[in-house]
Amino acid sequence: MNPAYEGLDYHALNAMLNLYDANGKIQFDADKRAAREYFLQHVNQNTVFFHSLKERLDYLVEKEYYEPTVIEKYSFDFIKELNDFAYGKKFRFETFLGAFKYYTSYTLKTFDGKRYLERFEDRVVMTALALADGDEKLATSLVDEIISGRFQPATPTFLNAGKAQRGELVSCFLLRIEDNME
Repeated sequence: MNPAYEGLDYHALNAMLNLYDANGKIQFDADKRAAREYFLQHVNQNTVFFHSLKERLDYLVEKEYYEPTVIEKYSFDFIKELNDFAYGKKFRFETFLGAFKYYTSYTLKTFDGKRYLERFEDRVVMTALALADGDEKLATSLVDEIISGRFQPATPTFLNAGKAQRGELVSCFLLRIEDNME
């Protein structure tokens, strides 16, 4: 780790990406450090902590954050196994911008918007459960593909899948327009 990064917050580290180092190179390592510091200085402090997966799911369903019909299509044992599988991949955001965009735009937040209720893995699992519609094999495959970066659902799908209070899962609409030369 570059000693010049010590004591810098994630904003300062992110800004260093726009500055060349002494050798005229872009400081990509500052960006990785910015992503790490973003978690330490912001995300971890603003994430609601649950003692167990069951406690988290029960809370999110009871408080109408998650659609119960999505979760009811699977056994709790399978959901736990899928959750463990996702977390076992040890996903880390490669860039500060990736982490920042995810936490500002995609993750489930409290209704007042101040605290995070999901980590990336949680959003991936809930999206997979919703899209797989009860098919455990498909849900597992979706988690693997999304976590690995080989597949990314469209923005409205990833943002809304499995949420009780949500928008649509697609953003494309066909409008019927009459063809009339009059």
